[in-house]
Amino acid sequence: MLFGKKKKDQPQRPATIKEALESEPANDEPQVEITEAEVSGDNDAVAGDQDAVTESATEDATQEAPTPPTTFKPGQGPHDARDVDTTKGYIDFGAILVPAAKGQKIRLDIDQKTKRVVSLTITIGQASVQLQAFSAPKSGGVWQDVREQIQESVTKQKGRARILEGRFGKELHARVPTVLKDGRQGWRAARFIGSEGSRWFLRGVIGGRGAIDRKASAGVEELFSRIVVVRGDDPLPPRELLKLKPPEGAKRIGARGQQNRTNGVSAATKPGGSDSSSNSSTP
Repeated sequence: MLFGKKKKDQPQRPATIKEALESEPANDEPQVEITEAEVSGDNDAVAGDQDAVTESATEDATQEAPTPPTTFKPGQGPHDARDVDTTKGYIDFGAILVPAAKGQKIRLDIDQKTKRVVSLTITIGQASVQLQAFSAPKSGGVWQDVREQIQESVTKQKGRARILEGRFGKELHARVPTVLKDGRQGWRAARFIGSEGSRWFLRGVIGGRGAIDRKASAGVEELFSRIVVVRGDDPLPPRELLKLKPPEGAKRIGARGQQNRTNGVSAATKPGGSDSSSNSSTP
């Protein structure tokens, strides 16, 4: 579906998304395609729906851009909802507010068992980024622990992982072996980035061409830097998956033939009925 924003000078709010889109002039406001797809609860660090590439492809891409540009400054966004003046132009997914941009596609990843939205996967050009927000202690330190756990998971998958400096500080580059469609040995690659805010932690998993090529990932990295996290005031244990939801008024439209996996995170209902990540130690 296409999700559009209404014009600020409209005297009356449209009753439906369709009316909102029809009331806007062509090419005036960005339109975003939003779909849904079920995900399984596998805890592999690099999910099976990540693009597979050959050994030479990963090496070539690494040689193209071994380090991020010097203009990259760690700490520039994402933002806490309490620190932003306005959320105009953002799409509300509950704990995560996403800036609307022309040409981007957003997929709500739904857990097969609980039917809960466990992550957002946003595609821009040849790259994608999977987003999940978690509660975190005031003392911080979650991202360092998470990186170590991802490295351990990658090792169990007989893969490779290394820590590099990126736009948001330390990030983890991972790849695990797979068999390509033509029978050759290849790799599934992913880049894990993270940002800690006031009692929250936002994790991004960059996939597609962006996992091995920084030029291709520029769009999703810029998007990550503009994400707004809504932590809320409720007391939560560390690494609790913050609740996500479809935008208000959005219709459920499944992505045809798509069944995906989250990257190392599954969701279930804890004893007592509270929704949470069933593997909270691996956000």
